[in-house]
Amino acid sequence: MKPVAGSENLRRAVAGPRARKALKIGALALPVAALVLFVSFLLLRDIALESMLDNKIRSYQRRHPETVVSVGSAQFDGLGRLVFENIRLWSQTGTLSVDLRSCYVEVSFWKMLVGQVRPKDVEMNDLRIDLRRDSVPDQGFARGVGETKANPRRGRARAYSAQVGYLLDLFFARIPDGLEINRLTVNSDIDRIRQTFHVPRLAIDAPGFDTTIEIENQGEKWACRFAGDIDRKKKLAAIRLSPLRPGESIALPFIDRQWGVRVSFDSLGVRLKSGGLRGGALHLEGLLSVSGLTINHPRIAAEDVYLQNAALDYALHIGADFIEMEKRTRVSINRLSFHPHLKLTIRPEKQLALEIERTAFKADDFFGSLPAGLFTGLAGIRTSGELAYRLSFFVDFARPDSLRLESDLEKRDFKIERFGRIDFRAVNEPFLHTVYAKNQPLRSFMVGPENPDFRALDRISPFLRNAVLISEDGAFFGHSGFLLEHFKKSIAADLKEKRFVRGASTISMQLVKNLYLTRQKTVARKLEEMIITWLIEENRLISKERMFEIYLNIIEWGPGINGAQGAARFYFDTDAENLTLAEAIFMASIIPRPNRFMYSFEEDLSLRPWLKAYYGDVSRKMLRREMIGQGDFDTLVPEIRLIGPARLLLKDVGGASDDPTEDSRETEEQP
Repeated sequence: MKPVAGSENLRRAVAGPRARKALKIGALALPVAALVLFVSFLLLRDIALESMLDNKIRSYQRRHPETVVSVGSAQFDGLGRLVFENIRLWSQTGTLSVDLRSCYVEVSFWKMLVGQVRPKDVEMNDLRIDLRRDSVPDQGFARGVGETKANPRRGRARAYSAQVGYLLDLFFARIPDGLEINRLTVNSDIDRIRQTFHVPRLAIDAPGFDTTIEIENQGEKWACRFAGDIDRKKKLAAIRLSPLRPGESIALPFIDRQWGVRVSFDSLGVRLKSGGLRGGALHLEGLLSVSGLTINHPRIAAEDVYLQNAALDYALHIGADFIEMEKRTRVSINRLSFHPHLKLTIRPEKQLALEIERTAFKADDFFGSLPAGLFTGLAGIRTSGELAYRLSFFVDFARPDSLRLESDLEKRDFKIERFGRIDFRAVNEPFLHTVYAKNQPLRSFMVGPENPDFRALDRISPFLRNAVLISEDGAFFGHSGFLLEHFKKSIAADLKEKRFVRGASTISMQLVKNLYLTRQKTVARKLEEMIITWLIEENRLISKERMFEIYLNIIEWGPGINGAQGAARFYFDTDAENLTLAEAIFMASIIPRPNRFMYSFEEDLSLRPWLKAYYGDVSRKMLRREMIGQGDFDTLVPEIRLIGPARLLLKDVGGASDDPTEDSRETEEQP
């Protein structure tokens, strides 16, 4: 049966008003629902905020059971402003305490509704951080809380690339557009050294910011300009520190009293760009630059070290188990620059590799770039020509003896145009030598015929000359100041013992140290010793024979005794020309520690057993190199008779032993 056309029109007529009514009801319902949701948010937002905070605090304390976190109050102020008061975080060991009186956080209301919470602006007031570390670790916990043992981390540690990548992503994603800290105070009580660091106000208004940091530390006040840019999309951050007024410098607080090092600079720049994860490795590049850097520490140099300009233009790869500095990394120090390639592998074996490909540079650029105050003996030197340097180093820390080291410094048309503070050639003529003790002048004497105790090389017993060569530097007349194999063995021994136990000084280096440098053990002194040795040896400023002659006439050979002649009189009441083989080997044995010669003897004045073994070792090497004859070797008896003033110092020595085989010197025969 076909529908009647009129009935269809009737249904449409009825449906139209119903649809319009439904649309009207729906249109009214949406704002009502939104209003209900908004009212519900206003009513429940503080409850939701407290619940979220409780969950976050519990989650944090599960990961860090040694810490306690509390928040006095948390509430909304308006739609997108969070107010926190009396926030505290402290370690149960008493090593860390953080107190924040109030914190205001601005967030986007609409993004917050969809679960995207990122602070737009953060204001902190009265932030106080207390750091404490005692010389002896605390055995208990503060506030009467019983000892809590943290669950040990199991399995393989998280990949370095993932850790660093996570922190960078967190930084660029969560750092607020604006950050203001009013009254930041850091109290430090580390190893019983108490310090206070206070910043009245610090403001950062990203992406570009330019503010002033005022610093007060131990009564000293100063201020510096803090500026930079942050680009979240490019994951790029650049920060600059500079003084407020030209000519001023910025001194780093804390570290002076804490570690005894003073550091100041005219300006400091840091630039970092994250390239993200590629091939399982995090790629970073950036620039670290400093100008007018001044450093003072007694283990670095005896005076202020000043570096006018330095920069590290770096490219890093951070993998799961390694950190690598790419070859395109550039290090610049004043007028000198080079490209190092460094890779530190952590697992499965800890290994370090460092390469500097052959780099050519003007000789005067090298000497002109040496930091002022670091190499005082070279200050003012002028050179011409070119130098080229190459370095290859690899060590597996589990197998130090497999260490590989290659180092070459080549010269082309090199010439010393002008000597600096010291003319190293002056010792070719008679000169006045001063002996120092604890960097204080002790006594002076002439090194030349004017001194009755001076002995020309041909007037010193060949037994003594050769015993000293075998004991101290068997290849002296064949090398150019350095023995790379010695350095390798020294580094390997130090790594195995985890301390400095063995030196690598040749006679050339020992002579340079005694003639031109202080006895203060600093990094600068060792580097300057190597540079001066290279200058003397490579340019034949002093002949080998003259160097050895000076060495034998000035080295310390007992308490207040310098030179072979004085030592021969002191021990054996004879002339250095008349020393026997047994006496010569004894004198060679005490060079590393001459003031402790008395411990070479037993109570009956016979030589200790280890010294008798030393006699056999040295005499065999002398025989092999035809320094002595077979008869000398066969008739040698490791016995000596002290008849000089030294005999008076043997009383009440006791049973101490001083085995020279444990010395830092190199006693192996060299080809």
